[in-house]
Amino acid sequence: MKNTMLLLTLLFSVNAFAFVNPCDDGNCTMKQIEAYNRANYKTHEQWVREMEETEREMDRKFTREHEEAQARADAVPKDVYTPKGPVITCVQEVYEKATGILGDDATKHIDVSIISPGKCSFEVKEFGDFGRGCDNLAALSSIAKMGFYQEEQCRYEAESWKVYSQYKDVIYTPEWTNALSREYHKKLQPVKQKHIDNVAKLQDQEKALNKSDK
Repeated sequence: MKNTMLLLTLLFSVNAFAFVNPCDDGNCTMKQIEAYNRANYKTHEQWVREMEETEREMDRKFTREHEEAQARADAVPKDVYTPKGPVITCVQEVYEKATGILGDDATKHIDVSIISPGKCSFEVKEFGDFGRGCDNLAALSSIAKMGFYQEEQCRYEAESWKVYSQYKDVIYTPEWTNALSREYHKKLQPVKQKHIDNVAKLQDQEKALNKSDK
């Protein structure tokens, strides 16, 4: 009985990868066990070759499945990319149109900003002899919304420039005296006051408009 158990233990170790062992139940005779061992004996080299062949077969299966999956992916219709032209913003568009009114240096004369998606407004930033924005308000307002106080600002700057023009040749020169400075600011004061009053009226109008929009 001991010999039988010893051979069975050896049988299990030698045939560790066998699927069916007819002597698992311990009812085989010695001759049956020896015959089974001889029939199923494999050398180390045989085990290695079998494992290598199994691994190669798994690689072949993986490669085949990958190629089939890739073929299915390639068969799916692809979206055709159509390059789009450059996106022109509202600001760029207004400046481009403004060049036809103010010239190539339009950015020197006005500031353009976005007030809502796709809509822009402009404000004049150069006045008097330095800018052409106020002289072209009507044309500019046709391409972008004009600032709420823009007309008043242009009127005030024009009036101020008239006063300034009377003294511009002596301002910042040795001829500019305290008396001339007082005279200049005295003439400028009513222009400033009128501007302050007009802005206050415009602010009231703006508040009224905001209330009516709600």
